[in-house]
Amino acid sequence: MPQTTTTSGQYIHIPFCIAKCSYCDFYSVTDRSDTFDRLVAALQVEMELRAAAGFSGLVDTVYIGGGTPSLLEPRQLGTLIDALDRAVGLEAVREFTVEANPGEAPPDKLHGFRQLGMNRLSLGMQSFQPDLLRFLGRIHNPEDNLRTFEAARGAGFDNISVDLIYNIPGQSIQTWTADLRTVIGLAPEHISAYSLTVEKGTPLHQAVEQGDLSMPGDDLDADMFAATRDILGAAGYRPYETSNFARPGRECRHNLHYWRIEPYMGLGPSAHGFDGQRRYWNMADLDKYLDLVEAGAIPEAGSERLTPEQRQNERLAFGLRLEEGLKIRSIQPDMTTEMFIERYSRQLRKWSHCLELSGGRLRTTANGAILADAIAADFMTESAAAGQTDD
Repeated sequence: MPQTTTTSGQYIHIPFCIAKCSYCDFYSVTDRSDTFDRLVAALQVEMELRAAAGFSGLVDTVYIGGGTPSLLEPRQLGTLIDALDRAVGLEAVREFTVEANPGEAPPDKLHGFRQLGMNRLSLGMQSFQPDLLRFLGRIHNPEDNLRTFEAARGAGFDNISVDLIYNIPGQSIQTWTADLRTVIGLAPEHISAYSLTVEKGTPLHQAVEQGDLSMPGDDLDADMFAATRDILGAAGYRPYETSNFARPGRECRHNLHYWRIEPYMGLGPSAHGFDGQRRYWNMADLDKYLDLVEAGAIPEAGSERLTPEQRQNERLAFGLRLEEGLKIRSIQPDMTTEMFIERYSRQLRKWSHCLELSGGRLRTTANGAILADAIAADFMTESAAAGQTDD
């Protein structure tokens, strides 16, 4: 393989689930256990095809997500890891994450995953309230959350991430803060706390569109966001990204590849990848994916080469969500702070109470963090205008 100092991530999508959640728009299928081994074989072929096509970058993170990858057996994931090592090399991997759902990852599997070298576990707990779990379509219960976490510790995982959701219909600020305090009591190394969004194509979206369901108001959403930062911050979790909190040194390295617009290779149905210049996305259809790969074809549904404007917009969108902020020279290599101030003078004045600019970086303040996406969108309008002028 070519020698390079560029680090990259490796993502493998396992699309299998026992049940579909009402809010989830990630590609997944149910009742397809008969294709587990067939997918494992196809993923090995895709690895070889993409490596032969010139994937480069020193892989330092691996993330197996889904779906529910913990439905596979350790022997099946072990086969994938061996193949991936042959295809791209895993000697530099520092963080190896596998996702699991509470109640769907028994202790023997967790031990098997840890023995394979996986050193980080992401648990989709989402809530500790039985009624809210049922509303979300989750099939586990609060006791499963606790048992699976304890089993993961017993299996040797010393880097565990927990997912939680707020802004759920029927959820109060009291039940949300109770969930936060319960998780803090478990002492995971990382917590992802997301506001529930209504994604097109999901049962949740259909219910809202038909008027059968109303989402909580913006004020309650903002109160929950503020409570999350206050409670987790007081417990020693740093908000290194708008919705992600970590103990010092336990930030998710793999997700930082995404947020810093760094390369990553995606494998599996619906997986996305980025080589530093070109993005691609695979078929979001298990059967079509399998047929294409088994025929020796790379299973892409499409791709695009990023324009300078798209690259700028992505850096704005992700950079303003990160605590480290947006590095001014990442917008354009020759852009000085003075040039940035001149180009974005209107936005800097408009959002002055939400932003700080120092050391060649633009960051949101604590009060501005909840508005990071809106601020970035406003900056993007100026980027678009500048791009038209440059043409």
